Amino acid sequence: MIKLLLVLISLVTPFVSSYSTQDEGIEFIPHIQSEAECKVYLEPFLNGDITLEQLTNPILKTEAEMEEQVDFYTGVYQCLDEDVALQIFDGEKARTYLEYFLIFAVGLGTQSADTRLDLVLLSSSNDSGVIKIRDEAGVEAPDGYVFVRYYSSREAMPPLVRRAFESPDVAGVTILSRYIAILDEEKDTWPQRALQLRTLPETTSHELIHSYVNSILLPVAFDLPAWYSEGLAIFFSGSEMIHTIITPNFSISSTSSSEYQDYNTTFNYLEAKLGRERLLELIGQSIQEGKPSLLYQDLGISNDQQLINQAREWSQTRSNIGRGGIVVVAFIGVLLLWRLAPEYNCQNCGHNGRKKDLIDEVYCPNCKRPYDRVVPY
Repeated sequence: MIKLLLVLISLVTPFVSSYSTQDEGIEFIPHIQSEAECKVYLEPFLNGDITLEQLTNPILKTEAEMEEQVDFYTGVYQCLDEDVALQIFDGEKARTYLEYFLIFAVGLGTQSADTRLDLVLLSSSNDSGVIKIRDEAGVEAPDGYVFVRYYSSREAMPPLVRRAFESPDVAGVTILSRYIAILDEEKDTWPQRALQLRTLPETTSHELIHSYVNSILLPVAFDLPAWYSEGLAIFFSGSEMIHTIITPNFSISSTSSSEYQDYNTTFNYLEAKLGRERLLELIGQSIQEGKPSLLYQDLGISNDQQLINQAREWSQTRSNIGRGGIVVVAFIGVLLLWRLAPEYNCQNCGHNGRKKDLIDEVYCPNCKRPYDRVVPY
């Protein structure tokens, strides 16, 4: 079972919410920094020319820009020891954020060579979820690459990433704005592999929506309510779908957690009440303004909890109506079966039929002989 979960890590490890090419042209090459070199690397940090926001949302549009940034941040990372970190505002966070960049850009700390990187441009991505939020909802794609790194196992992950996968149910995470880690471990059986082929694209799409929104809204995205951030990712990626692989001997399924089903219910409710076109329009506005409440203000709802409660009641009412419909259909079915059931069995020829078909209410229409008795059915 694969469930997509929202992960919150410590303050040192930032907000986490949860695409592929081989690494090309960029290698992590350790530098031996002199004091003079370190001064050059660290000066922009010490002067405040580089902010934490630039580290959480690095906008790189070409591989040449990326190589240049890798070289610079490698130098900074190696020079930013504990003493220097104390001189920088949120220096420990800065070092952690630098580590994230190098983990995803060049594989720093990866415990196995079996990892690969996709550099995704959201403005041209053909991912189905990205197409919906970009082209249907009209939310302009943020510039720059999204770093999507696949790992063959949890053990292959650097410790900083692995802690986001402590739960066995986590299949993918989005870290900060542009860093996506996907667990793509090899499965033992063909049903498991077949199921993974169906669910992995949705996991990736789900995380790309997180990255899409976070890259626009950071630092506001740190405070987005779960129903909104996760609901958007589910709504556009379709990651709430249940997939089942059936074999001659057993079946294997993937489904989402009850929390994710609640998030999905909330957006289904909004779409039912607002209509898809209006909901998409409001989603675009809410992302542009950083105001999730825009999605429900048209409905006279005053806060998030009221929205969630009304969505649950709406869903429960629909379920009750559905169950009532099943009972009615079942009753009609029984009635029809009773009306069509044979009322006699001719003991001469074995013919079954209704009494109205008997000749003079006595003789079997098949053999023209008196039937012996009515056998109840």
